[in-house]
Amino acid sequence: MDQYKTPDQSRRVATIILAGGVFGRPLVGPAGIPPERLKILRSTVASALKDTELKAEAEKRNYELDPVAGEEMQRLAKEVMSQPPVVIERMKKVLGE
Repeated sequence: MDQYKTPDQSRRVATIILAGGVFGRPLVGPAGIPPERLKILRSTVASALKDTELKAEAEKRNYELDPVAGEEMQRLAKEVMSQPPVVIERMKKVLGE
């Protein structure tokens, strides 16, 4: 069955390419936010994005609300930023550089 497994390098390139769609328009803060404050901020944003009035206003303005949890965004950002040089070179080829 290994013949059907995607090679690690190809999987990494696909992750980088697809990450752009996940990131969308992220809310970010400065480096070094204390963990307890970060937890409060993430919780507050998550609660706000569940608000029915906010959702109705977004729909009225044709805004797309498809939130991704801060923890998932952080994990994905770390994964994208920590690719080995061989993957970066492959991305350059894919992007035509």
